[in-house]
Amino acid sequence: MSRSTARVAVIGALALALSGCGAGATLAGLHDAPSQVTTVAPISAQSAEAIATRVLAKAAAASADTSADAGTLRAQALTGSALAVANAASRLQTGVPSATTPLVRTAPPKLLGISRGTGWPRLILVQTSTPDSGAVLNLLVSPDARTPFRLSASATMQPGAKVDALNSLTAGSPLLAPGAKLAVQPAELLKGYAASLAFPTPVPDPDVDAAEPFSTGIRAHAADQAKTFGKLATLKQTHTVAPNSTVAIELRGGGALVFGLLERTDTITLLPGGKSLTPSADFQRLVRKKTLTKSAELKSYEIMVFTVPVEGKAQVVAVNEVLFSAKGS
Repeated sequence: MSRSTARVAVIGALALALSGCGAGATLAGLHDAPSQVTTVAPISAQSAEAIATRVLAKAAAASADTSADAGTLRAQALTGSALAVANAASRLQTGVPSATTPLVRTAPPKLLGISRGTGWPRLILVQTSTPDSGAVLNLLVSPDARTPFRLSASATMQPGAKVDALNSLTAGSPLLAPGAKLAVQPAELLKGYAASLAFPTPVPDPDVDAAEPFSTGIRAHAADQAKTFGKLATLKQTHTVAPNSTVAIELRGGGALVFGLLERTDTITLLPGGKSLTPSADFQRLVRKKTLTKSAELKSYEIMVFTVPVEGKAQVVAVNEVLFSAKGS
């Protein structure tokens, strides 16, 4: 065999070894990428509980902090709707900066669900208690392998509300697939619900129980305000769905748990007969005015949590509301 022929034979042998999937590939350091696991939770229940305890403590400390680093601390501990609400609440705080309020030792969070599969985003759903024995739903999210879990949404459960069981903590609960069988899809649910809260011209929502307490209370309060203003001012309320804020998790028996964020705008316009308007204390903190003579605009965040069945009406199970912007003249 000539030298050139031998060289070709060696190169050919190396090519065969490198392209194979047996011992040659292993020796060359080449491996098939591991397939993504989609049938179990990515972490154990014990790990999820430890993560939730740590994240919620960090979020509480960041939300209470009034130092110059408070904004950075909130961004490290919270994300999404929870961060928006915490930032809004911080603008309503009064007084000089002080040390972080000590955290009160509470019971460990109750683990309700873990997302399914080893991909991202990953979710943990836990329930905590308020000082007055109320219940709070907390959604923790890790968007990718580089980002730790942060608190994404937190809302107090409505009196008498309940959340049907998610899948087992071992199996994990899938994120809702596009087009999954539901009485109403999450995007349409939030859009229709927002329209039903408008004042003075709400659009009836066929997909949500008309007697649920939050929307009933919002509409009643708006009507009372308008009645109080009489011929001195007008009130208009609109609600819009915040973009990229919706998360939906499948429930074990069918249906879904849906988190969303609404932005409410209250517009008050003084009529010729109205000389001035005295806004609320929170409004005064934001605009640094005690009286208004022309108009006022208030914006609030509303974190909403719904249960949506396969058939029937969706239910509001938890809500968190906070004023985040105000202006007036």
